[in-house]
Amino acid sequence: MLGWQRATQALGVRWREKTLPRAARVSYAIPQVRGGIALTFDDGPDSRFTPELLDILAGAGAVATFFVVGRRAVKQPSIVRRMLDEGHVLGSHTWSHRDPRTASAWELLQEYRDGRRAVEDIVGKEVPLFRPPMGHIGLKSVIAMRLARVRPWMWNCDPGDWRPGVSRDEIVRTVGAAKAGTVVLLHDGIELPLAAGALDRTETIAAVRMVIKAADLRGLRFTTLPASGVYGNSREPRRYIR
Repeated sequence: MLGWQRATQALGVRWREKTLPRAARVSYAIPQVRGGIALTFDDGPDSRFTPELLDILAGAGAVATFFVVGRRAVKQPSIVRRMLDEGHVLGSHTWSHRDPRTASAWELLQEYRDGRRAVEDIVGKEVPLFRPPMGHIGLKSVIAMRLARVRPWMWNCDPGDWRPGVSRDEIVRTVGAAKAGTVVLLHDGIELPLAAGALDRTETIAAVRMVIKAADLRGLRFTTLPASGVYGNSREPRRYIR
């Protein structure tokens, strides 16, 4: 009986960690081209913190990828357009960042479609790049992603800046260990905060300044995820030039 339970558990883990992500066509890392790492930001745009972050990136000549929440984007369309104008890549992050564990497949489909359309209406171009809230990949979410025709990208480095009380030094220590091919999860806004203190993005903004300096010293360069959600055979990730 114990052997059967272990086998069942192993199949369950494989289903969640391999079969479902493969069915959803999820990507986690970027090609290891010339030391590139990707900074990605979720849950924005935020009227206070996102412009400050964009100023920092512009000052360093660095590019990033922003997964924006639809209902936030329609309130801050100029910020969304600025992201694109300054060489960043846009992805959608649903309409309202609803917890996918509490929604039906139909409700998730509406969330995913509405979030994507909100961004596309602002920038006037297709935005297939997508990230589900909390990186959740369940059967309902997979069905919704396939029907919404989005291309999901996750991450392989999470410094936990979404947690209340995380300091800039903690963020920098985690991201500082990043190697070529790393996709870093950060937040310029916060949806579904664990505590009110998490809404303050000051530590993340400060950490980004430090991360850029540290990466430069290590010879790492920043790149974006592919706007289409897929790297072409002959295309390399974009890099910033100092």
